[in-house]
Amino acid sequence: MIAIDQTQSWLDQHSLTQFSEPAWLSAQRAQALSRFEKIGLPGVRDEQWRYTNLRKLKSQALSVSSPANLGIELSSSNFVRLVFVDGHFDADHSSSIDQSGVHLSSLKHALDNQADLLETHFGASLPQDAHGFTELNTAFSQDGFVLHVAKNTAVDQIIEVVFVSQSKQSLSHTRNLIIAEANSQCTVVERHIGVPDAVYLSNTVTEVIAGDNAIVDHYKIQQESDEAFHMGAAFVKQANGSQVSNHNVALSGLVTRNDIVSDLLGGGAHMEMNGLVLGQGRQHIDNHTQVNHLVANCTSDEYYKSILDDQSRSVFRGRIIVAQDAQQTNADQQNNNLLLSDKAEADTKPQLEIYADDVKCSHGATVGQLDQTSLFYLKSRGINAGSARALLTFAFANEVIDRIKVDSIKNELTQLIAGELLSGLEDLV
Repeated sequence: MIAIDQTQSWLDQHSLTQFSEPAWLSAQRAQALSRFEKIGLPGVRDEQWRYTNLRKLKSQALSVSSPANLGIELSSSNFVRLVFVDGHFDADHSSSIDQSGVHLSSLKHALDNQADLLETHFGASLPQDAHGFTELNTAFSQDGFVLHVAKNTAVDQIIEVVFVSQSKQSLSHTRNLIIAEANSQCTVVERHIGVPDAVYLSNTVTEVIAGDNAIVDHYKIQQESDEAFHMGAAFVKQANGSQVSNHNVALSGLVTRNDIVSDLLGGGAHMEMNGLVLGQGRQHIDNHTQVNHLVANCTSDEYYKSILDDQSRSVFRGRIIVAQDAQQTNADQQNNNLLLSDKAEADTKPQLEIYADDVKCSHGATVGQLDQTSLFYLKSRGINAGSARALLTFAFANEVIDRIKVDSIKNELTQLIAGELLSGLEDLV
């Protein structure tokens, strides 16, 4: 059993959690807990966590969250919306969708009504070498959402899932599942928000199963408390001709880690990954991505950017693996980092592992400051230095936002990013 810092107390807390569920899920939980007891929480001695120190998190005395009433006011939305408070479904603030071939519910409800479907797909996309947070999520996830889209069905509305963390010193695990059958289409927006200054751990795993020619557009917008710890993961399985896009925007949170992994299992499948990090204060944001090209004729496109101010730090490890039989693969990966402070830091490690000989793959990374030539040009046109810096920084971020496909989300994020980056904009001249 793990005995570092507060980890044992976490396990003691979880031992009080009771689940009423199918035997197959209980078996998965037991196996995950057994693996966690062997590997524990990751640390800086683990190669994939060497730049992310969890000392502050491990010293927290966290308690498993309990159902609670929503204590904040959510903005209005035109989307179908599910709300979870500290990891528990809030029916009073959630809406439903009435469309043939579309089933949207909480995980607990799906276990009662779609148990056979979940038995087939729950946990099927997880990697064999999952780290301790993913194992904890499997062992103790309280709830989450399940979206099942039947074949030949396009979901008429955008689905928004809001995860609110409001209890201080709380520990919550949410597990989500998106099943898009053949020739289906859906757009899902995950929002993670927290009460200001609250210390908590939000541990979220989303699985995406994309059938033949399915189209899944998945967004994750993170606006956690500045004192929060967020551990997130998205694991994707893609069949023939499927198109999945994952858009990951991290705006706040003390320590964030995101693992995004896609297995391209069918010819003609395409994976797009876009990411944007805005770091300030002492924020630490760690993004680990991996695209596994396992068959021939698949493509992937990855574009991540970080803007770092104060003493913030970003970590990017992007890995593309092209298997021996994955001929005619086309994969591109780019990570660009902008440092606005001498004390900000970006660690980037793009990786290509190619075992096939008929491929087109590229990757690159940059770390630097604002272009002095561009600054000089703007100032020469009468724009003061502060405004010139703000405008160039916004333009840098907007290159990622422009890749978003849904206009309403693009406009919202443009305003959000503009509010973050241009809030101190001076008079231009």
